Amino acid sequence: MMTKKILLLIFLLFSSFIMYSQQENKMNVIRVNLGTTHYNKLILRILCDDSPNPFYSTSFNGFQSGNSWTFTYPDNLYDKNIQFVIQEDTAIDTPRYVGFKYICNNDTVGSAGLSFARKDTTIINAVYLQTDTFPNIPKQDKNGKTYFTKRLTDSYLLTSYQDKELLSILEASSSIFYCFKVDSSKYDSERNKFINLVKKYPDSHFLTRMLDYALYMFKTKGEVQKIYDCFSPDNKNSYFGKKIKLYLSDNYFKNSILKSGKTGKSEAIVTDSTKYNLIIFSASWCAPCIAEIPTLKKVYKDLSNKLDMTYVSIDETETEDEWERLMKKEDIPWRNVLAEEYINYIREKYHIPGVPYCLFVHPGGFMEPIDVRDTAKLNYLYKTVQEEK
Repeated sequence: MMTKKILLLIFLLFSSFIMYSQQENKMNVIRVNLGTTHYNKLILRILCDDSPNPFYSTSFNGFQSGNSWTFTYPDNLYDKNIQFVIQEDTAIDTPRYVGFKYICNNDTVGSAGLSFARKDTTIINAVYLQTDTFPNIPKQDKNGKTYFTKRLTDSYLLTSYQDKELLSILEASSSIFYCFKVDSSKYDSERNKFINLVKKYPDSHFLTRMLDYALYMFKTKGEVQKIYDCFSPDNKNSYFGKKIKLYLSDNYFKNSILKSGKTGKSEAIVTDSTKYNLIIFSASWCAPCIAEIPTLKKVYKDLSNKLDMTYVSIDETETEDEWERLMKKEDIPWRNVLAEEYINYIREKYHIPGVPYCLFVHPGGFMEPIDVRDTAKLNYLYKTVQEEK
């Protein structure tokens, strides 16, 4: 009797192992019918949330059969994926992307940043429309240094609309919350458009990721909550859904100890919790981070008697020298600490969707994201700090 129980236990454990292995090794397929044999080689690039910076991605070769390209990728990349990119694999410095467009509400919407449904096989049918040229696209060389080039995007018009996930990112591409704009007289109408978009696509993985990325763009957490409530239960329980939920419930700054960029010694991010603090998450390879330095210098000049400012660099070890050179070149007067091997931990702990990203920490620890590039929010920072007695 005992032997049978042991054998049954072994069988159950073995079966569980097989099922787990199958889940871990599950593959998803994307088949794209473009109606042309123009390309010699296409690759699928997948950028994930735990990538160290926006230039890193995982690539998969496409298999061509006539006018059709098939891409296969591991399902375990899907939860944290930010977006997919289909790109011509070539040694030429000018990248060529495959983008899609479709007509929605009498308007043509499209994007080269893509998102596809999570299923065994996704089929996309389209026809060639046009080729667009985009100048001043940031790239990174082997040494981690950023330079600018141009990008080509071959746009294809969808001829079938089965993949709602793809439609959701194409429609979202026209939103100010997708395009990093911070000052807009259309804020209210664009916020409402975002809400309606989520109501239309409550299961959209990309829209959940987009909300997580755009958290700091909203005026209040109440607005974020209103959008979050429109997502499906499964989406709320997804990787990005959980991050948004944590952001909505987490209002107080929890300190971290990191290495000082000046002395190399361990220091807390916030050294005086009785003062206002501006925590700026940045990186040497981030062009918008560098562009906002003059604004930050003015804030430091005007408010440093009441406001402590600290840079938190999310540069990896390979680009730390670039960060140090940037600090010297710009003659940065405020403190800086390095996330180094704790980059992913810092990103998750402080809900950092991307850089530049700032946290305004009040005396006592209450924190709120703030974008100093937004005139209204910058004025709020000044008014709050200057009124402190």
